[in-house]
Amino acid sequence: MNILLSMKNSFDDSISNFFKQFIENESWVNWMTIFSCFFIFFFVIAFMFLFKKENRNVGILMLITLIACYLLNDLALKNLFTRDRPFVQMGIEPVGFYIDGYSFPSGHSTIVSAGTFSFIFYFIFIEKGKNKTHLAYSIIFGVISLLVMLSRIALLHHYFTDCLMGMFDGALVSLIVILIYKYLILKKLKKSHPQNGYIEN
Repeated sequence: MNILLSMKNSFDDSISNFFKQFIENESWVNWMTIFSCFFIFFFVIAFMFLFKKENRNVGILMLITLIACYLLNDLALKNLFTRDRPFVQMGIEPVGFYIDGYSFPSGHSTIVSAGTFSFIFYFIFIEKGKNKTHLAYSIIFGVISLLVMLSRIALLHHYFTDCLMGMFDGALVSLIVILIYKYLILKKLKKSHPQNGYIEN
């Protein structure tokens, strides 16, 4: 375990040290800060979808997933692992958009991953690849997610493994929520209201 932990720390430190050389570049910091704020976009999209009938189901599931990920990540996992952020370990002042708290796992990465995988899993398990618009959304959201995760590492707010774990958390919670909807809720809805034409799989 100590060997694995040492390897992880060495890998994380090498990446953080690489980005440290850019931290005094104002233009770089500004762009990374903009990318970092893109996580809010997923909450906005989820709320917007609530008002469009064709996207309401995925909007509700996405919002549930985002809230569940926040509770799991910020109220449980961060306080369990209590890992300091890279800039704290390096003894430098934080730059860009910064939320106080521990580093592992990355909250931003968890949120953007949850939003992205909600669409991906809904497209795969519920729509079975029929809604090409949602496929396009998934690709766009994936690119935005990668930019957000890059920004968190580049601003030295998170280590690489913080973002990797955040991505895993978001994907896992998204999968659980979609499968619960598919095998428990959707089945009951189709049995009790077959005339409403719920998506068949």
